[in-house]
Order: sequence, then C-alpha cells, then structure tokens
Amino acid sequence: SKATVSVLNWLPTHKHTRQHHQHMGRTTALAACAALAALAGASAHGIGKNRDVYARLMAPTRDRRSAAALSGWVAMGTPDPVAPALEVELLDREVDEADGGYISATGRLLGHEGSDFMMKGTPDNLYGWAALVDEGRAFEYTTGADGEVTVAEVPLEKAHVECEVGEEEEASTAEVDADAHREADSLAIHEAAYAGQDIRKLQSLPGAKMVLYLDYSDFWVDVRTSDAVRRYNKQHFYDNWRVPSAGFSMFELNVVTDKAVYDRTPIRNRAKACFYNEDGRSYARPHSIGTNGCGSTNYVKRNGVILGKVTLHEAGHQFGLGHDGDTHNSYHKGDRRFRWTPIMGSHWPGEWWGSQALYQWSMGEYKGATNREDDLAKIGRYVQRRTDDIRAPRALVVGGNGRVSVAQNRGKITDRTDVDSFTFSTAGGRVDLTVTRTELYAGSMLDIEATLRDSSGRVVVRSNPTADRSAYIDRTVGAGDYTLDIRGGAEGTPQSGFSTYSSLGNYGISGTVANVAGAATPEPATPQPATPQPATPQPTTATP
Repeated sequence: SKATVSVLNWLPTHKHTRQHHQHMGRTTALAACAALAALAGASAHGIGKNRDVYARLMAPTRDRRSAAALSGWVAMGTPDPVAPALEVELLDREVDEADGGYISATGRLLGHEGSDFMMKGTPDNLYGWAALVDEGRAFEYTTGADGEVTVAEVPLEKAHVECEVGEEEEASTAEVDADAHREADSLAIHEAAYAGQDIRKLQSLPGAKMVLYLDYSDFWVDVRTSDAVRRYNKQHFYDNWRVPSAGFSMFELNVVTDKAVYDRTPIRNRAKACFYNEDGRSYARPHSIGTNGCGSTNYVKRNGVILGKVTLHEAGHQFGLGHDGDTHNSYHKGDRRFRWTPIMGSHWPGEWWGSQALYQWSMGEYKGATNREDDLAKIGRYVQRRTDDIRAPRALVVGGNGRVSVAQNRGKITDRTDVDSFTFSTAGGRVDLTVTRTELYAGSMLDIEATLRDSSGRVVVRSNPTADRSAYIDRTVGAGDYTLDIRGGAEGTPQSGFSTYSSLGNYGISGTVANVAGAATPEPATPQPATPQPATPQPTTATP
C-alpha cells in the first residue's frame, strides 16, 4: 500500500494559471525537484533536521531520475519503504545571504494538478505548507525546538482561504462614490484625494521596513483586452491603494504600487497582492508574508473602493487571520445600528451605509463570534506597530478669525489607550470644533470620541454620536484654559456594538474658537513618513 498524499495549489485552474506562474518567477524557474515528504493521516512526521531540509531546497536536481540520489526519498507513515516521496517543482527560489541565508521557495507538486507549495525561513528555522484544494486537505511544515522539521495534516484554511462573502449588493453607487471623496484638507500621503499622482509609484509610508506590494501588472493587461470585466481608470487604482493604506496605518507597513520598492526590500519583509480583471472568488495564502509569491489573488469589483476592501480582507489572510463568523453565518454581517462590521467578516452590508460605515480588525467580542483571535496581535507578529505621534499635550493651532484647520491640527490614534490632547486659551465665546477621520472611509478604522475639559479637568462636553465616525464640540464657554482630548470611540457594548479595540487611525480637527488668546500663525505642515532605516530584516520568526 502507498501513503495517501494531498497538497495545495499556488494557483487555481483558470486562464491565468500559466501566466501567473510566470509572473512569480517561471521565467527564472529552476525546473527542479526537491523530495520532501510522504504522508499518511494527520500525525506529525519528521522529515529531517532543519539544515538538511534547507540544503534540499538549496540544491535541487534538474534531472528527476537522479532526485533520489541528490535529495533522498523521505518515507514517513507508510508501511511501504519504497513509496516515493512528494516531488516539489520549484518555480521560484530566492535566497538573501545578507539575512542569514533567508530563503523563499514556492512551487507545485509534480503529478498533482492545482497543487501549491511554500517554504520560507533560515537554515535554523523553516516554515511552510503544501495542500490540494480539490481534496480539501493541507499539510504544514514546522521546525521544533530540537531543530527537526515535522509535517502534519492541518485544515485547508491554514494554507488556502477562498472567500465567498456573497454577491455584490447593489447599493447606491452615486451615494458611495460621493461619500468616498468627501474628506478634509489633510496633507498626509494616502489621505489626499486623487489629483494626477503616478499610480505606479504610490507609497503609503516611505521608509517602513515592511512592504505590501499591490501588483496590477496582469490587471492592466486585462484592461486592454476585449473581454475585460471592468474598465478601471486611474482613480479606481488610486482608491484601491488608499483602502489598505488606511487599514494598516497603525502598523509600520508601506503599501506600494512601485515594484522597485518591493524589489529592494529584504525578502522576509515582503508581501504581495495580485489583481486580475475578471470575475472570480478572491483567495489568499495564509502566512505568505516573507515570500515572493502572490499572497493573495484579487478579482475585479464594481469600483476601486470596493476592491480595496477585498484587498484589505485578503491581506488579513496573508498575515494569518481567519474569517470572522457567528453562530448563523460564516461571515459576520455586522451591526446595522452602529454601521459596524469586522473587515474579516462580510463587508457587503457596509455598501448601504455610505461614508459612515466602519470596517475594523476584531478580536471576536461580539455575541456569537466563532473566531476570537486577536487580529492586531497576529498582524503584529510580522510588522511593528506605529509609535504614538502626540505624547504630550499640544497647542491647538488657531489662525486668523479663530479658524482651526485640519492641515495644522491632526494626529493618529495608534492603540486603544492612546489619548491625544490639544490645548487653547480663550477670553470666552463659542467653541465649534469637528474631529473627523481623514483616511478613506472604506479603510479607516477610526471611530472618534472627543472631550472638552476646563483647567480643573472638569468635562465641559463629550461627543461620540451613534453611527457617526466624527465627534462634534459646540459649546459657549467662559474665559479660561481648555483641553480637547481625542481617543478611539466605542458604541453600544463589545457584545452588541463595538469596543475601542480597533478604533485606530488618522484624524483632523476643523472649526473655530472665538477670542483665542495669542492666536498662532500656522506653519506649513509636512507629511510624517516613517523614519528611514537601513534595510535590515524584521525580527520575526518564520513559524507562525
């Protein structure tokens, strides 16, 4: 008898299969085979020491007939000692010698249509998976404390997540499009509305160590064909980029469309999302951060904003996140009372909620949650969180006629304990301020609570209106010193509503303050990119 072996595909079977393999490196493919494992059942089996397995990836043979001599058959869990091991055809392999020999190896298994293989790591710590979608099975490779690489059967979702969140709901396109561009006059890079920027050179956080590359190359080819599903323009691509830029803005992650930035980033700090202008179910490869392959495959949607939400959802899977469901649905449909839904659930209900829709990372606090993983913590295993940008009270910049502008008064809520404070003094009069999120609504995860306090710390007014992401301070006050506190908001309860867990992102303050003492003369504001650092590897392990 022979071992039953199942593995998974880097690509689905569709018209782009061959083209997509080439895009991942088929043109420089190794045309090689590495014998790795023969499996039976769900038990973990050792396939050799980490350095031995690493050596097989480094020295595959070009001649299948000599594969046994070069790599050795590894028979495990089978009563037949001559049962052949799986042969992995490497379609792309890259080694970063400057990063301790970090390797990214991707490919497919010979003799298995629709198969997929990924392994990454160092000579001391490898992680990978292989599975077969049609059979609904997958296998995971991990390195133990003793340096032994073992392989065990795992749920298919550990290696391949195909998303079926439902059909597009025909929300009012006019309403959505109008709301999508109703933003304040902020100067931050990904907050700015489209004004002719080069969509092939976009970066959300220049200098950040981790890069998520949005690869539109095949999509652009498709746009020019007669059977293209959607005729996207530059605005659509720009909006698609802005959504994940906002959704990951609490992390040191640079969302780019510039391949040159991706290419010069160390392998372990890379992630890639690929796009196609055809109908289909988008899907992702969990824990594919740190590899050269397409970690997610995204199919066209009605406009760039909607595709952006799909991109953000699939990128969540790339970081190892699962779907957020409930006792009745595989994809939680959110809470219409608060216009809130987890981005790893279903985002389609939000198409009816316009610019006040709130899509957030989740930790399964809502009633009936079937996934209680800490999304922010799991993403944080690969990429660092942004630091607090306002650590001490800052003077509110008030211009002529008491005007307060977003361009001069803005900040970022980086975690649920973050409170940004702005101070001002007035001889008395009306204080009319609006605090609003400044990132594109479909990606911004910030709900805002604002509090005005007097010099004694007494609360003058607090604002966090239901199902409204902004906060409003409108009060006539006496002469004195005041502080405006801004923090992430919560509505309802964590079980029936949402908490402050993921109320994170960029905001700006606008309005007027009457009779301000010593009104400041605004100075030009500049974007706040990440501090450029040497391209050193992110200190994460290869094993999720």
